[in-house]
Amino acid sequence: MESFITTYALEIIIFFLALNLILFLALLIQVAKNKSLKRRFLDLTSNQDFKNLEQIIKQTNEKVEYFEEVLKALSKSHRILSENTKLCIKKVGIVRYDAFENVGSKLSFALALLDEFDTGVVINSIYSREGCSVYAKPVENGLSKYPLSAEEMQAIDIARKNYISKEIKE
Repeated sequence: MESFITTYALEIIIFFLALNLILFLALLIQVAKNKSLKRRFLDLTSNQDFKNLEQIIKQTNEKVEYFEEVLKALSKSHRILSENTKLCIKKVGIVRYDAFENVGSKLSFALALLDEFDTGVVINSIYSREGCSVYAKPVENGLSKYPLSAEEMQAIDIARKNYISKEIKE
């Protein structure tokens, strides 16, 4: 064994020097990381003792729990509002037309106001030189139990075609 050590003494010394150099570099890296961690810890606990740090963590947990409850309430409210808005007017269609040949400028109109389920009203205003008449007909599922004129049906079709659902996909 002595002959091995004496024969390779220079290589053994170089190996251990290289190993020491690698370990020294690793030590320097760890010291730098430790300083960074210590700085972050001191920033977190500056002007506070460790009992306050525990109190801060408890308060933060309480706030998180509070905001989770608020988020649940907001989600429930959002669902209710989403359901209620289905009954609001979302689809609008209008057709302007000449009701009579001797009256121009398309002063008569049919206006369809529908909700998400194609239920609502179609309003028809017929203009003549003697006056203006306005009629309203209820619409359910895109149909009315009253006879609809071609312009009223066209207004309903326009309302249905122009509607774009803006629901958020979850």
